[in-house]
Amino acid sequence: MKNAKQLPFWIFSLSVVFGLTLPVLIQDAMFQDAMLYSSVSHNLSQGIGTFWFPQYSKLNIAGLSSFHEHPPLVFGIQSLFFKVFGSSIYVERFYTFLMIIITVILINHLWKMLFPPPDGQYKLGWLPVLFWISIPVCFWSYRSNMMENTMAIFDLLAVIFFLRVVWLGKNEWLWMVASGLMIFLASFSKGIPGLFPLAAPFIYWIVWRKNSFSGCVRQTLILTAVPVLIYFILTLFPESRESLSNYVFKRLLMRVDVMPTADYRLEILWRLVKEMIPLIIMVAVVLVIATFKKTTSVISSNLKMILFFMLVGLSGSAPMTLTMVQKGWYLTPAFPYFAIGFALIISPIISGWVERINPNNKGFAIFRIVTLLMAAGVIIITVSQYGNVSREKETVADVYEIGKIVPRQSDLTCEPDLYDEYNFILEGFLVRYFNISLDPNEHNDFYLKQKSSSAIVPDGYEPVDISLKKFELYRKR
Repeated sequence: MKNAKQLPFWIFSLSVVFGLTLPVLIQDAMFQDAMLYSSVSHNLSQGIGTFWFPQYSKLNIAGLSSFHEHPPLVFGIQSLFFKVFGSSIYVERFYTFLMIIITVILINHLWKMLFPPPDGQYKLGWLPVLFWISIPVCFWSYRSNMMENTMAIFDLLAVIFFLRVVWLGKNEWLWMVASGLMIFLASFSKGIPGLFPLAAPFIYWIVWRKNSFSGCVRQTLILTAVPVLIYFILTLFPESRESLSNYVFKRLLMRVDVMPTADYRLEILWRLVKEMIPLIIMVAVVLVIATFKKTTSVISSNLKMILFFMLVGLSGSAPMTLTMVQKGWYLTPAFPYFAIGFALIISPIISGWVERINPNNKGFAIFRIVTLLMAAGVIIITVSQYGNVSREKETVADVYEIGKIVPRQSDLTCEPDLYDEYNFILEGFLVRYFNISLDPNEHNDFYLKQKSSSAIVPDGYEPVDISLKKFELYRKR
């Protein structure tokens, strides 16, 4: 009977999860960084580049002979999906969809660890899931093939394994080493930001003081030693050493030093506050209703857990203020902890309300029907978007036309103003769909320019009779 009460809420939350992601995810085109990651992974699956030295395009980025904007793990994982499922654009969408499913499962699992049955809050896993996907830049990230989606899973597993030790009393060395391994995999996915679960033992000690400070230090050392040891071993091999060296010294430190994206250091924290507005509103509404209904609850029983998860979330976001390279989606791995923290504020109230629901009540029957209609609506809307293009429609249309003329795995000469190594829109689509690279320097068989450009087409090229929206294509005579 209790499950009958919870099921409609799960249907509602999952409808929101998939309603905010799938109708866009199923469409052609993605955010330019997502296209970049898909291109690198797809190339790797086709034998273009290697795990340690992946390839994006002929010129790659920053004059390097291989692609080292990020560590290679996510590209390696995604390349396996391309090898198994082929080159369809829906492979990276299936991968992203899988990241959504796994994250939902892990958030629910982590929530259940907080409340041993028969505590009524035990079955409210749908609440933090709803809060998590309600964060705007979070569902935006899961509409695209962003690397943070994968990193978030490893970080969640790291925190779950750590809590198995301190809450469930499981084998400390086994689960701390497992947690450290997940921290390594998170950092091997997107770099230094993936290391934030290293702060979990110290945060736990500050909040609960159940273990000694020496125990906190021991746990932190174990968590730290695992990734340090693995990276040390990797430096013993020439290929992995050179690859990681390129990433750290030629890309990571260079970007931090000379490529700022924020106007001031605290900008990312202000962005975090703005992203939390939907959660703040939902919590405030519940608290106001509870006050008027004089609902009794014991929110204080969750205070330490609230503080713990909020601090873990901050450990995954506040360190970004140390650099001026800040983007909203960098916060994605920290959102599950904020979602759980906000959910804990009102979960005693929600639990009491759910417990008092009469499953045979007419109002609850209507709610069940509404949730089923929501789920059906999400499916219908998603299917209706199949074959559409979500963004850059003219560019995507032109790329498909260009791909009919320009041979695959070739280089396409373009006017200098059309090439920007950090703009992955045009070239990202060309590489992902046809393995065609842009080259503003050499005179290849085909030349591309913008229709709006006044650039002079080099001698020896003639127009190709092809209908393009934004560009003009020329062929050598």
